[in-house]
Amino acid sequence: MEYLVMASVMLQGLEIHFYLPETHQIIHLSGSFTAEELCVEAAKKLGISPLCSSLFALYDEFSKIWYAPNHSFTIDETTRLKLYYRMRFYFTNWHGTSLKTSHPVSRHSLKRGTGSTGTAVLDVVSLTYLYAQSQCDFQSDLTPLRSTRDENDVQLIENECLGMAVMAISHDAIEKNLPVSRCAKGDLVNVYIFWHPQIPDFQIVRRKSKRGSKKRSKIASHDAGEDRWTLFSDFNEITHLLIKYSVVTIHKQDNKNMELKLASHEEALSFGSLVDGYFRLTVDAHHFLCRDVAPVSLEKNLREGCHGPINTEYAIHKLKQEGYEEGMYLLRWSTHDFDHVLLTVICNEKDCYGSITKTFKNFQIEASAQGFLLTGTNIVKPTLRELTDHLFGQCLTTDHTSLRLERGCPPQPKEQSNLVMMTRKDSALPHSSLNNAVIHRILRNDITQEKHLGQGTCTNIYSGKLNLRNEDDDGYSGHEVVDVVLKVLAAGHISAFLDTVSVMQQISHKNMVLMYGVCMHIIMVEEFVQHGPLDLFMRNHRSELKPSWKFQVAEQLSSVLSYLEDKKLVHGYVCAKNVLLKLDGLKGQGGPFIKLSDPGLSIAVLSQTECIDRIPWIAPECVKTPKALSIAADKWGFGTTLWEICYNGEVPLREKKLSEKERFYDVCGTLVTPSISELADLISQCMNYDPRKRPFFRAIVRELGRIKEQHAIPPQETDPTDFKRRFLKKIRKLGEGNFGMVELCLYDPKGDQTGELVAVKSLKTENECSNLRREISTIRNLYHENIVKYKGICNDEGGANIKLIMEYLPSGSLKEYLPRNKSNIDQKRLLHYALQICQGMEYLGSQNYIHRDLAARNILVENESLVKIGDFGLTKSIKDDKEYYKVTEEQDSPVYWYAPECLINRKFYKASDVWSFGVTLYEIMTYCDRDNSPPRVFLKMIGRSQGQMTMARLVEALEKGWRMPCPDSCPEMVYTQMHSCWSHAPENRVDFKGLIKQFEFLLTSENI
Repeated sequence: MEYLVMASVMLQGLEIHFYLPETHQIIHLSGSFTAEELCVEAAKKLGISPLCSSLFALYDEFSKIWYAPNHSFTIDETTRLKLYYRMRFYFTNWHGTSLKTSHPVSRHSLKRGTGSTGTAVLDVVSLTYLYAQSQCDFQSDLTPLRSTRDENDVQLIENECLGMAVMAISHDAIEKNLPVSRCAKGDLVNVYIFWHPQIPDFQIVRRKSKRGSKKRSKIASHDAGEDRWTLFSDFNEITHLLIKYSVVTIHKQDNKNMELKLASHEEALSFGSLVDGYFRLTVDAHHFLCRDVAPVSLEKNLREGCHGPINTEYAIHKLKQEGYEEGMYLLRWSTHDFDHVLLTVICNEKDCYGSITKTFKNFQIEASAQGFLLTGTNIVKPTLRELTDHLFGQCLTTDHTSLRLERGCPPQPKEQSNLVMMTRKDSALPHSSLNNAVIHRILRNDITQEKHLGQGTCTNIYSGKLNLRNEDDDGYSGHEVVDVVLKVLAAGHISAFLDTVSVMQQISHKNMVLMYGVCMHIIMVEEFVQHGPLDLFMRNHRSELKPSWKFQVAEQLSSVLSYLEDKKLVHGYVCAKNVLLKLDGLKGQGGPFIKLSDPGLSIAVLSQTECIDRIPWIAPECVKTPKALSIAADKWGFGTTLWEICYNGEVPLREKKLSEKERFYDVCGTLVTPSISELADLISQCMNYDPRKRPFFRAIVRELGRIKEQHAIPPQETDPTDFKRRFLKKIRKLGEGNFGMVELCLYDPKGDQTGELVAVKSLKTENECSNLRREISTIRNLYHENIVKYKGICNDEGGANIKLIMEYLPSGSLKEYLPRNKSNIDQKRLLHYALQICQGMEYLGSQNYIHRDLAARNILVENESLVKIGDFGLTKSIKDDKEYYKVTEEQDSPVYWYAPECLINRKFYKASDVWSFGVTLYEIMTYCDRDNSPPRVFLKMIGRSQGQMTMARLVEALEKGWRMPCPDSCPEMVYTQMHSCWSHAPENRVDFKGLIKQFEFLLTSENI
């Protein structure tokens, strides 16, 4: 084909080549362009839509470099550069046909029916181009053939190569409007596969093209000893990237980071733009991880408050969610035309009877080198911001519609739209306002009240001691008596106090104060933080504080607030006096270490005078309307706290009276600009009087990371994956599994209470060590959003007493969580939990694992919208050629969750987990009511007995077809799914893929 014989000589200028044979290259002989501008030019030439253009980039075959979208090309008489326009961002199973190996990938869609979960990733033009690109790569030996394990794999690859030949012939026939026989006979490909006698370790695929040239591709044999990939992070866990020379550092929310040393700065930018691009396609379409590779158009859109090419469906949905008021508007680029912006506005429209109704209207804005023109008018402005500012408050009238711009709706963090790909089943839920976590109770006799430290909001604060109860000699290091702070509630406001406790109990972050629990005398018990409030410390040490010290404090504070934003939790009172200093960082190289304290009682219980007194920490929208408290209010408070940090803890508006403070907000006043210019800019962005225009905390973390790098601040220690036993400090027991005990611990290698909270699983008896090692071997290889995260192991004393370290989920298991929160959880939320469990189990099965202990007690709650499967102590791996695992060892087993084949033959199939899921679903639909637990229901039916007699009666009942009844208030459609898990023969049971489809359908049903 024509594109296979491109000229090897590089001509003067910059050339962009294409893979479609009839498409001529783009040539520029002079000028300056960004890679993004050139990609837009290429997309226009090919007819690729703005929606799909984000999948493409420019590639230099000679240097093997992909260019970041903001890369600038300056072209003159010395320039000789040949680039290729290629699809760079590719998603496995974008077509949705490989259902056995992975979830279908699609664009997010609001329409969630049974037939489809989203819209197509590619349009027709992009698909055509991808085909041409892939065909060229295959014929040029640029596409490696996958590894083979056996003869079946070899045969499969042979068949696929033959299939590709047939597809190429068919495609060529359609393109040339010729019969297939003519193309096949005289034009395209003769494919044959043979075993090369001299090379027994691999096979050769030989293709003879129409030109007679032969192409050879090696099919590598499978090497069982090849290196295995170790997962570092999912895209949604990344906060930002830093690129310095040839080193790319990827930072995560849990304060871990990974450095990659590449061959050159150009390769570092290429890799950084790859991660950044996939982040936008899968997590947040309106955010960039690193300014060094950020698209210029995205930075401009964020300044202008304009969305990317989201469709009308999402624009209308967002305007409805934002308030559905006349004059609300949204700016978005067209999904079809690169030069058009759409202004979607809620307007008043008169019908034929003169009645006025709200409607959505799209007004077109033409973008050109001269600026932005509102179609149908002569209004032209250099920027979109200036155009909307000009239209603000004006009333433009057409035939039946009046247009008035009142309030814009800019992009917000992690908004779902057709710009974002669904790479796994979407199970997100709207977040409700309250999540009552499991609150740890502390006995009054275990705390000692000491010195009075001051007053909070309706509380008295004391120093004190807490006796940590160690029920047995577990070998943990640490003290039995720890210093704490006691916050004693004054009269009244118990509900608000417990709301604060509930929020604090959900938080597990190293820069957040640890709450040990609550004494029923209405005392909140928190860790004691040595150096106290940040503002007091800074005022007392102002001469010792360097800019780098302040940047580190700001970065740590933004990190914990970003964590809260991702969990959709509002702090409510971010200020320097609520930031406590654990390490002062004035001596040595460690730097400061802060902990954000609780906010005290909600502003909802404050009087108007108390709210005004909190100016300028309280956000303007909350002064007169405390219910307006949101994550945006925390951003305002963060801006004020940054100002305090810049001015060494000085109190802003200190000399102002209440009336003057109130007036400060009325006139949209601003604080004095700090001398640290980088922080001054952030303060200005955070303290924007429009809550929707305040930056995301993820963006704040990114910018502070960049500033810190510029000021050459020494890196802090990262969390280890190899945990040392002497640094594990037990806090309390969380529960017990089949063979082990799980405890909440602080991993504190510095010995200064600045470590992270982890869940530690240890053995009840040392002779079960092999079981725990198997569990570790299992969980360390699993990564799914609905499976609890592995953090590491503690393997001291030569491995004699191994411990498994996992993430700590403060809300506990469904068995504890559902009864406590029954009043706040409807049946749709229960079905979302069921769906997420199925998604996690489907993934587990795809990795050839059988859980064998699926039950509500082993489903952990991260937040009210997300659950995770835990406890892999009984999990077994089955081989590819086996259908089941037969248990030979004697173990205590959860028999009431087991299928008949497990009880009778001790055989465990993947379908056996489906049976257990049915029992777990029964637990969920009863809200884990103790009186309706599976053991009680079974024993009520078969009668009480002892030992093997109980097992015999249980088996007999199941063999006769007895199943647990439909729980009270459980919809019949849900019970039908439950019952489908309990077919006697494993092969007759529904599988997890089928359950996922059914639950997705049920969640769209109006009858649930």
